[in-house]
Amino acid sequence: MLSYRLRHRIHLQQPVKQQDPLTGETSTSWQTFTLGNKPLDKVAAEVLTGAGREFYAADAKQAETSARINLRWFPIDLSLFYQCRILWDGRTYDIHSIETDLTGRQEWRLRCKDGVNHGI
Repeated sequence: MLSYRLRHRIHLQQPVKQQDPLTGETSTSWQTFTLGNKPLDKVAAEVLTGAGREFYAADAKQAETSARINLRWFPIDLSLFYQCRILWDGRTYDIHSIETDLTGRQEWRLRCKDGVNHGI
């Protein structure tokens, strides 16, 4: 992992589900993901965005951008990682796939999309 490439700062968030005791309605809010007692709100990363695309969904034109985000490896349960979202440069990215390097212990390679997502 070449540290000079990690020039961006991303914010990892995880969903928190809460149930209203009166109505029983479940709502989702987002909080900063913590690893142990360290909040992951200024994680050094390399964000590579690709070309966007437009499509029609629900009878409206929608826009979507894909990105590849590389960051240093840290131990985490992948099922938790897939539920997270990433905030960077005013955009909200959903994680679609997670890969590691050949050794499996140097970097995370995340494929993400923003636009129409479940993260807002």
